Amino acid sequence: MTSQRPEAAVEQILGSGSPSAAAGGADEVAEAAIEVLFHRHHAALLRAAFAVLGSREGAEDAVQDAFVSLYRHWGRLRDPAAAEAYLRSAVLNRCRSGIRSRIRDRSMTAAVGVPLHVVDTAETAQRHHDVALVGPALRRLPRRQREVVVCRYLLELSVAETAETLGISDGAVKRHTHRGLHALHTALEVTR
Repeated sequence: MTSQRPEAAVEQILGSGSPSAAAGGADEVAEAAIEVLFHRHHAALLRAAFAVLGSREGAEDAVQDAFVSLYRHWGRLRDPAAAEAYLRSAVLNRCRSGIRSRIRDRSMTAAVGVPLHVVDTAETAQRHHDVALVGPALRRLPRRQREVVVCRYLLELSVAETAETLGISDGAVKRHTHRGLHALHTALEVTR
């Protein structure tokens, strides 16, 4: 690892946006950058993947694969500042692949009583109840609506960041957000 703190190395690399800054000492730079990116974004990416897949194991695999892929391809990144966007896109792509595999194998099973949260904390009983209602409703949304809602509200991305991550227009993000939230609201009203 570099003699710099990983945070300082990453800020220097990601802040410069210079591919040459990322190329020097490639293994050390990649390790430092990915270590910081992991600490900053792992939990949010895991929550997003879980929301899309409904499976903790599948979510962990998708996130892990995305970080491994980023490490392997670090030297080929044109813009190291885009590493976070690369991770988000990679996780969502792996989630899509996982869903396609499940459909192809006809082994989709309903997640029974699996909460949407991934990190165990001292949450209140009401929050657990709310999560138990929202998780299955979210997984029943059409794929694109689910992805947009996850990006906007779990990953807290802007409309533009969501559009870039999913490769769709800003208008499509707004439309899918509106439709997804309306469907969630309707589903949750029926269950109350």
